[in-house]
Amino acid sequence: MLDYLFEAHLTDGTLIQQTQEDVSSVRADKSAFYDVAQRLEEVAFFGLLNEKHTFVVDLRDGHFEVDGVVFDLHPEPSLEIPAGTPYRLIYFRHHKRHFSGVVEIAHEVTYHLGWQITVAGKNYQQTLAVK
Repeated sequence: MLDYLFEAHLTDGTLIQQTQEDVSSVRADKSAFYDVAQRLEEVAFFGLLNEKHTFVVDLRDGHFEVDGVVFDLHPEPSLEIPAGTPYRLIYFRHHKRHFSGVVEIAHEVTYHLGWQITVAGKNYQQTLAVK
């Protein structure tokens, strides 16, 4: 069972939502993120949500939101980000499994979302890690 489900809001108004089944709407052998990956350049904002919390990265200007509270994170305080710089989505889940012998006794998932930009030929990124 996934602790958080994603929503990807595209620039044309399309909404791609993950379900607990985590299956692509166009290819049954792929995860729901496959649908997002086919249109990555069109993602306006991307969120993780459950019944208690919402985490959002806005790829139009790079700001983040946690439960409606807006904030900015910058990879370097002095970095000037030129207007029109495209923000590219970062999203992945990190799985950590704990074993006692050959028996899995715990499974932790950390969700990562954020952005990557390129300024003057150098890549920068900023992510949130949600447990």
